[in-house]
Amino acid sequence: MARPTPDDDAALRWDDVDDPSYLDPGAAEDEPGGTGPEQGDAAPGGAGFASHDGDGGGDAGDAATDAGADPAVSDLPAPGLRLLTAAFAVVFVLWSVGWIISVGLVPISGPTLVIEVLYQFSEFLAIVASALWFAATVALTPQHRLAPRLGWFAVGALVLLPWPLVLGVIG
Repeated sequence: MARPTPDDDAALRWDDVDDPSYLDPGAAEDEPGGTGPEQGDAAPGGAGFASHDGDGGGDAGDAATDAGADPAVSDLPAPGLRLLTAAFAVVFVLWSVGWIISVGLVPISGPTLVIEVLYQFSEFLAIVASALWFAATVALTPQHRLAPRLGWFAVGALVLLPWPLVLGVIG
């Protein structure tokens, strides 16, 4: 018995009209005064659909959906958060410059090559740590929440401060 040839592209299409959850995107435009599926039309899971055309006739679930209607706008960072991020970017650049100055002022010659190489690697890590902290904070904190980002920036600014310059050990 021969197997039917499967349609490899079927999994990549969303136009299966035999699927009970299929909604024709052009159907709302074809119907006179149509706005799409009306409330009470059942989905496969039994939940009803409601029109979101701003008629105010929906239930409490519609209000929650309308509040986040445009995710592109709601996910944008606030202007205050942008300003805070830019200010801390300048701070972390200054911390890197401070570590470069500190590293340049403290010469070391270790008793072995291994100790000297490890010390130079730690100097490199001290210089790039503030840039890595800034990048990790921006990438890992929610872009629309001020408190977590401010907290992590403040911790990084305190921990990564070029302490040799601050304490005056070099001089």
